[in-house]
Amino acid sequence: MERNMELAGKVAVVTGSSSGIGLSVCSALISKGARVYGLSRSATPIEHERFEWIRTDVMVEMEIEQAFGTVLGRHEQVDLLVNNAGFGFFMDVETIEPVDWRRLIDTNLTAAFLCTRQVVPSMKARRSGMIVNVGSVAGKRGFKGGSAYCASKFAINGFSESIMEELREYGIRVSCVNPGSVMTGFFDHAGLQPKKYMQPDEVARLIVSLVELPDGMLPDQVTVRPL
Repeated sequence: MERNMELAGKVAVVTGSSSGIGLSVCSALISKGARVYGLSRSATPIEHERFEWIRTDVMVEMEIEQAFGTVLGRHEQVDLLVNNAGFGFFMDVETIEPVDWRRLIDTNLTAAFLCTRQVVPSMKARRSGMIVNVGSVAGKRGFKGGSAYCASKFAINGFSESIMEELREYGIRVSCVNPGSVMTGFFDHAGLQPKKYMQPDEVARLIVSLVELPDGMLPDQVTVRPL
């Protein structure tokens, strides 16, 4: 009989934990009994004995290494990694400054790679673990003004699919969740206002439900939109 991943007592790391989906995922995991570490530049407003915020700029490789050094120094492995950190802007391609392009790619894509490579060795050794990458419906279909953001999210889908095939033989599950518009601060800075939204806690519940699926089930890609 397949067993479900029991989150109680598990160690989870969530990037972009200070607000939005990341904050909601941290809260949902804590409610399930997990020991949660939130990585973000701004403080994560959670006070709980099983939560710790580690100030981390995911654009800086050394800060990522230090954060995971702290977590792995206390625990044998990270059982769950949620690569959620990200932001977006929407503008014509010729008006995007290269420095802003690199900042977006570093946050939305490179950070997921850097965090993933920190947790994979111990997951392989124990032949268990799960990595959830938060993508976007913008990683499924390009749209006007979205060249930078869509490029990063298409890449997250490709990255997820590749490491899913690479790691499944070790008992490690990789899933990419592609939400549509979510009511977060994202759109305050993106220059775009959708007509319909989902709530961050709804997406967080979806992510937790994927983690809790039987160990023999691999939800590789899930796309969800507001009705």
